[in-house]
Amino acid sequence: MNRAEISRSTKESSKEWIEKFPKVAAMERDPRGLPIPANVSRDSKNGKPIFAITNPIQEIELFCSQKCAVTGTLLNVEDVWFITTPDLAFVPFGLLLDAPMCGEAKDFTLRVCPYFGVRNYDRLSDTQAKAMAPKLSDASSGKRYETPAEFVAVKVTGFQGEPTAEGMRYLPSRHYASIEFWEERSCLRVIDGQGVRAEIAQGLEKASTICPPAQWPSWATMSLDGSLNGRWPWTQPEMKELLLQEARKFA
Repeated sequence: MNRAEISRSTKESSKEWIEKFPKVAAMERDPRGLPIPANVSRDSKNGKPIFAITNPIQEIELFCSQKCAVTGTLLNVEDVWFITTPDLAFVPFGLLLDAPMCGEAKDFTLRVCPYFGVRNYDRLSDTQAKAMAPKLSDASSGKRYETPAEFVAVKVTGFQGEPTAEGMRYLPSRHYASIEFWEERSCLRVIDGQGVRAEIAQGLEKASTICPPAQWPSWATMSLDGSLNGRWPWTQPEMKELLLQEARKFA
C-alpha cells in the first residue's frame, strides 16, 4: 500500500471502530477526524500533533498520574495493557517501547493504527524523526523501521518505567493476566491462566539460548520473581519527579 492508500485505510478503520470505544470517541481529533493520542509530540511552532513520535515527558506525566497514554483517562489496575512484540514480551531482559494504555485504547490502536495493522508499513526513519522533532534525538542513523509481522498485547500486574536517550522503556511484571496475539488488525488468539506460564516458560528457554542467565542484567529477575506485582508508578509519591529529572537529561 502507498501512503495515500494507507491514509485512506486508516480513516476508514477509525470511522468503523471509534464509536465502539467511548473513551477513544471522546478524544481530541485532528482535521482528518483521527483521535490524537495523549502522549504524542506536537510541533513547537503550530502545535500540530506528530503521530509517529511520542513525548517522554508527557508519557511520564500520564502514567505517574494513573492515566492511559492514548485516551488520557484514568487507568484501572485490572485493565493496564502494553502492546509489544513476542521477542520483547516473553524474555526477562525485554524492555517494552510503547506506553501503558487501557483496554479500549489497546483494541482501537491494534485495529486502526497503520504501524500495528498494515504489513510492511514503513515508519519514519531516524533521520526523518530528528528533522521533525530534533530535541527528541541526539543521534541519527538513517535506519528505517518496518512493521513486524505479529504483535502481542499483554495485560500487566505491575511495571516500572525508565527514560532513555531513545525514549521511555518499560519493565513489566511478566506475571501477565492475559496475552493476545494480533496480526494485521485481527486478534488471532487469547491466552489466560496456565497458558500464560507456558508462554513465559518458552520465553525463558529462548532467552537462555540468546544470552546465558548469568549474563542477564540485574533487573531482569524482577520481571519474573513477582516483585513488580502491584507496583505502579502512581503509588510511589517521589517517582514522578525522579523520572522527569532523568528524562529532561535527554530532552
